[in-house]
Amino acid sequence: MAAEEVKSKAILVDAAGNTNHDDREDRPERNPDTLPTSRDPSGMCPRCGRVSNFTPEKSVNLYGTVETMTPLECQGCRRKTVVIEKFMSVNGGPSRWQGVHWWPVAAAVVDMADVPSNLASAFQEGVRCVSVEAPHAAVAMFRNALAQIVQDKGSEQAKKKDTLNLAIKQMVVDRTLHDGFAEWADHVRKVGNAGAHQESWDEIPLEQAQELQDLVKHLIDSLYVQPAKLARAMPARKRPKP
Repeated sequence: MAAEEVKSKAILVDAAGNTNHDDREDRPERNPDTLPTSRDPSGMCPRCGRVSNFTPEKSVNLYGTVETMTPLECQGCRRKTVVIEKFMSVNGGPSRWQGVHWWPVAAAVVDMADVPSNLASAFQEGVRCVSVEAPHAAVAMFRNALAQIVQDKGSEQAKKKDTLNLAIKQMVVDRTLHDGFAEWADHVRKVGNAGAHQESWDEIPLEQAQELQDLVKHLIDSLYVQPAKLARAMPARKRPKP
């Protein structure tokens, strides 16, 4: 019997091959910043986008007793999400259950209608990396999202800079980014570099990747979403004179 199957003996399998999660041991603490799983049925709903609790239904084994599929019903919108989980080692640590895929796709609920496709794609991929607890990949993608902002919003002078650091500084000079946003952007750049060059930097904790996700989301909201909403807003109308 494989070592993973021995370690996952806490799972009960019925005669139909379904998995009972009720008796699983060593459940993780709930983390509302990650996507829901059968072991942590809380987090952002891929259907409605709200942080919610979920009701897990009976799981089905996909590969022995080390890979399962579980429907989760959001207690907010009452719609269901499917999560694929695998019993695996994470970052060289002991094997444990890990969500590896969700349907619908994570971050699909983020409104990116007014955001360039390259930027939206980079940000959403970073969010998916956070959801499966891959912080190094996540921060690298958030840095990529920042580079996409430079290419879309930066002046020609900013785009021609040799490094992202210099491009951000030029955007501050151009007043494309105000000083507060410049600090955010520089923080995203530095941590993104650390994620992309792991051989030279300390390990990136998941919490830091989640922090970068929030910062990039605020940048996108301030530079794209809110200006687009304002542009679509109807101007105030004066009442006709009697």
